[in-house]
Amino acid sequence: MFSPFKRKARKTAPEKSEQETRTSNEGLIAQAEALQEEIDSADGVERSDLLDQQGGLYQRAGATDRAIASFEASIETTRRMGMAYRGLTTLYSRKRSEAAAAGDDATMRESFDKLQALMQSSKDMLRGK
Repeated sequence: MFSPFKRKARKTAPEKSEQETRTSNEGLIAQAEALQEEIDSADGVERSDLLDQQGGLYQRAGATDRAIASFEASIETTRRMGMAYRGLTTLYSRKRSEAAAAGDDATMRESFDKLQALMQSSKDMLRGK
């Protein structure tokens, strides 16, 4: 009989082994590094798009510092809202959380300050400054 309160059984995704995850991350990093030649030859919006793509690959691979460097270079190239700001916000928040859990006050403060500067920069862009 029909029951409106009965929940459907959820399907769980099979968990990846550590080896599969490592191989996947290495593949993402290799893809990101392969973009470097195109980035070096591009300029303007095209360069910024490639840097965003590279930063996203590094972020998915868990290479936080490399992703931050790519996203910051993208913002320096063309100052616009989008993937770079979103990625940097996520990465700085993650670094701050990790530093807080480890009790590293200096890194926590640095990540917080960078996050605040990023937020202020995005507000300035929206206001047309």
